Amino acid sequence: MMSLLLAGLMTLSLAACGTGSAGESPAPSAEPQSSAPATSTVPTKVTEDVEITFWHAMSGVNEEAIQKITDDFMAQHPNIKVTLMNQGGYRDLFDKLMASAKADQLPNLSQIYSNRLSWYVDKDLVLDLTSYMDDPETGLTEEDYADIPAMFMDDCIWGDGQYAMPFNKSMMVLYYNVGMFEEAGLEVPTTWDEWAAAAEKLTKDTDGDGEPDVYGIVFANDLSTDIAPWLKQAGGATMNEETNELYFDTPETKEAIEFLNGMFQKKVARLAGEDQNSNVPLQQGRAAMCVASTSALPYIEADTLEGITIDAAALPGYKTDDQLYYGTNVTIFDTGSDAQKQASWEYLRFLTSTENTAYFAAQTGYIPVRMSAQDDPVFAAVLEEKPIKQMCFDNMERGFQGTRNIGGINALDALGDQLDLVFSGQKDVDTALKDAQINGEKAMAEAQNS
Repeated sequence: MMSLLLAGLMTLSLAACGTGSAGESPAPSAEPQSSAPATSTVPTKVTEDVEITFWHAMSGVNEEAIQKITDDFMAQHPNIKVTLMNQGGYRDLFDKLMASAKADQLPNLSQIYSNRLSWYVDKDLVLDLTSYMDDPETGLTEEDYADIPAMFMDDCIWGDGQYAMPFNKSMMVLYYNVGMFEEAGLEVPTTWDEWAAAAEKLTKDTDGDGEPDVYGIVFANDLSTDIAPWLKQAGGATMNEETNELYFDTPETKEAIEFLNGMFQKKVARLAGEDQNSNVPLQQGRAAMCVASTSALPYIEADTLEGITIDAAALPGYKTDDQLYYGTNVTIFDTGSDAQKQASWEYLRFLTSTENTAYFAAQTGYIPVRMSAQDDPVFAAVLEEKPIKQMCFDNMERGFQGTRNIGGINALDALGDQLDLVFSGQKDVDTALKDAQINGEKAMAEAQNS
């Protein structure tokens, strides 16, 4: 009784002086984090046997890395069992999450993009992690907050709440065939004009049938969902996160689309099409460049034809030199017992620690979500061998992540339908963007009202 009384007096004294533990410091450039209420019944340590479930969309080496980290966690926490459940691709995962939400059967944790997570936050289905992060025993320290790039941490914050932690992040880059560039006497492009010129020079139609055997540049099939860097480099944006206003039919968007479309109409650029991924034709010598995520690196290393050397660079700039970073976060749903919630937090903290984010990044194409991972022996060896990963750190000051509007992905899909018509020569840019604006607004409204 006396120990409890003294502990309570110390807590009140610290609160009155405005002095907390290091774990109570707010994240850099984020809104202030609130401290856990003194009367909170949330356990700060799991003392009973608990089972939690983590839904994800990782496969291959990515899934193997998560499994290894999870096994290590369970070895250190024998009373916590973590069940990993692969739900297929990202779209499959998000569809299953939506169905489980409507059936009131959400898992304890899940990978999720923030533009999807916004809906769950709005419906109060996600756990605010603030009190867990502030806990002096199992929370984060001031050093932890400073270690995680603000760009990644801010992507997990809505209002005064922290509803996720960054997990698998990557950067959109320009991959290129080194030998083709050397043969053509070209430098890696750093501007839009240089890029378009290089694509034209590197395109080859060896049999003269009017269809290139080697394209200068290949883009992903879902180009519209990642259109943000070109709009931003042209001085625009895809949409306003605060007002939900779409910027599809604007001069800046038109300028960006006309630049991209110019390469499509000259037949020096194409979408991945039946190749599925833009890096595939590059790996097979059927393209000189492609735009893809750094997460594609393991596949490029494993499947590139012998004799082809591939390197990567930041996206060429225009009015600005902004670079797109993307990837999912991990959220904890407000479901299950208090013990399960605490166990989920301890697992999430473990998953995103320096050692484990470094290991995950070393095994996959993703980058660590902590700056200190650069000094981790496992990842430091990877950086020395694969400079492409160092490029992700070098460009973070110019980095940004996309907007998180509810229904924003639906609006971008509507834009994509119109861009496909533009790139295939079936529709002019002005008409397509006007239709994209109308259809996008309708799609977003329907998603927000669902």
